[in-house]
Amino acid sequence: MTTETLEWLNRNTLIGYAEKRGRAWHRRAELQGAEPNHYPGAIPIDDVLHRLFDWEAVAVQLYAQIPCDLTEATAVDEHGRPTKFVPDSGVKKIIRSDTGKNFRYAGGGYQIHQYQEWLINALKDIIDDDINIGSAGLLRDGGVAFVTIEIPDTIEILEGFGVRPHLLASTSHNGQYATAYKTVATFVVCDNTHEMALRENTPQFKLRHCKNSKLRLQSARDALQIVHRMTDDIRALVTELSELKVSNTEWNRLLDELSPIPELTKEPNNKKLVAKAIAKQSELRNLYDSDDRVAPWKGSGLGVLQAFNTHRQHVDGKDRGRDQRNMLHTLGRVTRREDAKVLAALGIRGR
Repeated sequence: MTTETLEWLNRNTLIGYAEKRGRAWHRRAELQGAEPNHYPGAIPIDDVLHRLFDWEAVAVQLYAQIPCDLTEATAVDEHGRPTKFVPDSGVKKIIRSDTGKNFRYAGGGYQIHQYQEWLINALKDIIDDDINIGSAGLLRDGGVAFVTIEIPDTIEILEGFGVRPHLLASTSHNGQYATAYKTVATFVVCDNTHEMALRENTPQFKLRHCKNSKLRLQSARDALQIVHRMTDDIRALVTELSELKVSNTEWNRLLDELSPIPELTKEPNNKKLVAKAIAKQSELRNLYDSDDRVAPWKGSGLGVLQAFNTHRQHVDGKDRGRDQRNMLHTLGRVTRREDAKVLAALGIRGR
C-alpha cells in the first residue's frame, strides 16, 4: 500500500515523453498547482532541480545528557540533579532541510548523498554528454529519489514490440537503498519497466552511504556498459523468448507452477485463498488470450513473460499507488526476482 497521496504524486513525480509513454494513472490537473507534472518530451534539468531537489538532507548533531558537578551543569534531570549535554559522536539524525522531516538515525560514518549531486551531476559525468531525463521523483516523503535518462526514440525489436533503454539512478536518505546506477529498459508495448535484460547480473554500480564514498566515473562506466550495450542484450533476450514456442498444454502447466491454486480444505480463510487464486489464473488467461499488451505474442515465451509481468504491474493490487509501487519494486529488485521465476519456468536460466 502506498504511503503517498494523489497530491504528493502530482507534485513530486515528473513524467517525461508523455506523448510516447502516455499519462500516469495518478495524473490530476487540479492537484498539480501552477506546473503540470507531465512533459511531452524530456524533462528540463532545471525543472527537476527547482521542483524536486531544491533542498538538502542535513545531519543534526545529537547530544547526550550526563550527570556532572554543579560548576559544569547546563541543565538538571527529572530529579533536579545537575547535568550537562555532550555531543554524541556515535549517532546523528538525518533530516530534510526545508520541512524538518526526520529520515533516520545514522552512525558517525554515514555519508549523505545529496540528490542533486548524485542523481543529476553524477549522471552527466557518467554519460559525459547531454542527458535526456525521462522521469524523476521523490518517494517516502523525500526519503527516496530517482532519476532516469533515456534515448528519445524507441528501438523496434519485433513488429509492435519496442524498447526504450534508459539509465536509472536512485538513492535514499532514509536508509532504504544504497546509491545505485543501473541500466534498465521500458517495454513500450505495455509501459512495463524491466531491469536490464532481466538478468541477475544486471549491469549496475552501487555505492553505500559510508565515509569517504565517492563516485569513480570510469569504474561506473565500465560496470554499466552504458545504454548502447544494453540494447544488444535486450534484443537477444526478446528474440529468444519470441522464438520459444509454448503450447496450450505448456501454458496450463506454467500457470499451475507459477500461480498455483491451493486445495480446498476446511481451514479458516481457505475458501478465500482458493477463490483469489482462481481469479488470478482467470486474469492471466484473459491477458494471454486477448489483451493487446500480451496477446500478439501468445504461444511464445515472450507472451508468457508479458502476461505475468503485465498482471503484476497493471492488474494485481489496487490502482492507488500503482506507479510508486512499481518503481519501488524495480528499485528493490522485486521486478527482477519475479521475472526471473518466469524465465526459469520457461527453461531460460542465468538471466
